[in-house]
Formats: sequence, structure tokens, C-alpha cells
Amino acid sequence: MENQGDKGDSFFVRIAGRQNDTLFVNVPALGASFDYSCLERHALYDQWVDLKSGDDEYVVEVRSVRLPDGSILQVGKSTEERERFLERLRAVFVGVMIPAILLGLGGGGFISFRALSPIRSLVNTVRSIDTRRMDARVPESHTGDELEELVFLFNGMLEKIQSLINGMQDSLDNVAHDLRTPITRLRSVAEVALQLDERPDTLREALMDCAEESERLLTMVNTLMDISEAETGVMRLDVEEINFSALIADVVDLYEYVAQDRDVCVCTDCPEGLYLRADPNRMRQVIANLLDNAIKYTPGGGRVEISACRREEAVMIIVRDTGEGIPPEELPRIWDRLYRVDKSRSRRGLGLGLSLVKAVIHAHRGSVEASSEPGKGSVFILRLPATS
Repeated sequence: MENQGDKGDSFFVRIAGRQNDTLFVNVPALGASFDYSCLERHALYDQWVDLKSGDDEYVVEVRSVRLPDGSILQVGKSTEERERFLERLRAVFVGVMIPAILLGLGGGGFISFRALSPIRSLVNTVRSIDTRRMDARVPESHTGDELEELVFLFNGMLEKIQSLINGMQDSLDNVAHDLRTPITRLRSVAEVALQLDERPDTLREALMDCAEESERLLTMVNTLMDISEAETGVMRLDVEEINFSALIADVVDLYEYVAQDRDVCVCTDCPEGLYLRADPNRMRQVIANLLDNAIKYTPGGGRVEISACRREEAVMIIVRDTGEGIPPEELPRIWDRLYRVDKSRSRRGLGLGLSLVKAVIHAHRGSVEASSEPGKGSVFILRLPATS
């Protein structure tokens, strides 16, 4: 028996006997005829079967199950509603999702372009540096993100590199200037001695002058090597227990005549028996350089004081003078190699004394600092660990 479903009914129902002969059929009210003879030939219980209308316009998906009495129940539903839903879904996708995707791609591209702007600026800056423009800097975006921090660190690195390059250029200029003078004197003395006569006294004097200038060159080279060794941590220190008070007294005695010639008073204030472990020869270099600078830059009638004391686990040495002082803008650079506050180079020197002082003190795991006021003098403070 076949039954045409009511309007709106989209279910297909078929009941068959044990031999799969049709007992009852309810066909969906789709306005189409269905050939369900294929269901009479095969009842597939484990899969869906598509039942198509005569004009293939409608499809009913049918599932079969065998009842306890051996009869077969087949139920199906039209795919029309699903197709309509999918059609609406496709319309929504085309009308909404595609514009949303395009908008997302456009917005993402714009945001990516803005986000990568610092990277492009970074690349452009690196390319500018490659063309020897060391003053190039990456523009800061002030976004507060990690890229801004990267730009800040990169600009800071460029500042340090430029500062180092400028320092190297200044050092090379100073080296060239300081080497040119003794080399020129060596050549001049030799040429004059050869041109004048061959008297032994003249030649001996010329050789002595050459030896003096050679010693000056050798001192400069050795001092530069000492500074480099100390800064790289390979300076050899012959550490022993020394009486620092006695060491300071020895250095002051050595410079006593120089101070008297310049009418500079040198005073010491050191307690007896101030011991620490250090390299005595390097410490003599340190005190001698500081004392030499203090006397050199202190006018006649001035005063240089050297004091030492123990503070907790450290020995502190203070060298104070009443000299001409150091301008504030020059103070941070006095520790640079071959740097001189006296730009005219009217005073004799290598410009390496304070660099050596700092390098030796750091090699002893100590610290050094300086303060100065133009016209009132300078103060240098050394701190050395008592058990260095």
C-alpha cells in the first residue's frame, strides 16, 4: 500500500515483509514520483541509500533496519531542506564571509605594514651605515612595544660604536702626533751629525739625543702594551705583601726635587704599617703617575697632598692638588689613552699616565675616580681591596 504524504511531510517510510516485499510506503509530498523498486531488490542495513525522483530533482536518503519479527523498516528524509540551508549558507558566505576575509586581509596587510615599519627603518639605517654614514639613526616610533625597545637598543649601540670610532680616530691622531715629534728629532739629529763633522764629541751627543728619543718611543709602546694587557686581564702581577705607607714615601722622595723646582709643596698623611697585597712595581707606577700629574699641573706656590687610610676591607689613597683643575666636559675622557686636557701639548708627556693608572688599579680589582673644579684643583681617589 502506497500513501502520499501530507503537505509539508518530507519523510519517506517503507515497511516490508520478511521477503522484502512492500507492505506499506509513505512517499514525501514533494510533487514527484519515486521508484523504490531498488529497495525491494536490496535492503542495505549498514549504509545510507539515495532514493531519487524520476526527474532527479529530489533525493531522499533512506536507512534500513530489520525488526524483531523479520520485517524491514526503511525510513528516509528529503534532502531538500538541507539543500536550502546550504544554499542560504553559501549566500551568507558569499555576501558576508568573503568581504570579511577581504577586509581582514586588507587590515592585516596594513597592520603588518605599520608593524614592520621599524624593521624597514632598521634595514635602511644599516644600509646607510654601510655607506659610512655613522651618524644615521633609526627613527623612534614611541609605540612602547618590543620593536621600539629594539630600536632604542640599536640606536644606543650605534652611539657607542660612533663614540669608540671617534675615540680611535682621536687616539690615532694623538699617536701620529706623539710619534712624529721623536721620529723627526731622531732623523734631524742624525742628519745634522752626519753633515757637520766627524768629531767624536758631536757624534756622541747626537747618539745620546737619539737614545733619549728612542727611549721615549719605547716607553710609549711599552705603556700602551701594559694598558692593553691590563684591560684584557692578562697583565702579570707579582703580588706580595707590601707596606704601602713606605711605598708612597719612596715615590714622594723621588719627586721631591721636581716639586722644589716648581715651588710646589708635597705633603703626605699615611699611617705607619699600612699593608696590603699588591704588585709593588705597578703600585709605584700608579702613585708616580698621579704625583707627576699633580705637580705638573699645579702652579708655583701650590700644594699636593697624598693621604692613605684603611676603610673596612679596602685601602683608600687620595691624591689632592691645588692646580688648575679639569673642565667638567673633559673629566670623563681623562682615562682615555693618549688623551690630554692640554690641547696645545705644551707640557711634556705621553697622555698615557691616567690610562695606565686605571688599568693597573682594575687589574688589582680596585677602583679609581676623579673629581675636579677648574681653578681649584683635582682629587683622585683609589680604592684597593686589602686582600687583593
